[in-house]
Amino acid sequence: MRALLALLICFLPIGSGAASNLWAAVADDWHASANTVALATGVFSGIVSALGCLAGGYGSDRMDRKTSYALYGLLMAMCTVAMAIAPRTEAMYVVFTLIYAFIQGLTYAGFTAVVLETIGLGAAATKFNVYASLSNMPIAYMTLIDGWAHTRWGAAGLLNVEAAIGVLGIIVFVAVAMAWPRRALPVS
Repeated sequence: MRALLALLICFLPIGSGAASNLWAAVADDWHASANTVALATGVFSGIVSALGCLAGGYGSDRMDRKTSYALYGLLMAMCTVAMAIAPRTEAMYVVFTLIYAFIQGLTYAGFTAVVLETIGLGAAATKFNVYASLSNMPIAYMTLIDGWAHTRWGAAGLLNVEAAIGVLGIIVFVAVAMAWPRRALPVS
């Protein structure tokens, strides 16, 4: 069961971080200069994302790993909605792209925690790389969907569509996890 749930999260758009692939495309909406975009989505984003990974790993070790992953995905959805309604200034662009990067680190750590818990010790490197490669699927399709939403509804549409689809992914994941029959514990 755990292996199938871990496989399911590889295809669900929970915390995919796809919007980060389009930050440069929407920068004009926030009046962000090219230098600001380069700093916010480059070096600073990498550092903040690494800090998010550390915090996400710590958090995932202190609660159920599936719960942490869903929680981090929900935080990402909330961040995108907040960015969609925030003032369109260069400062807000920097703040929200960095918050998003931090949460992206959280979700990557949460994903890794679920996968590592699932795969066990046998052929761990091979199994992890299979899961990690499959997890690129939602990043790819969400980038396409986000781009389509941006073309149709602008930056706010991109962010709100990403949030809505992310929450839908969380709902599907939680529903499947709750509906899955649990093995009975042996009576001692």
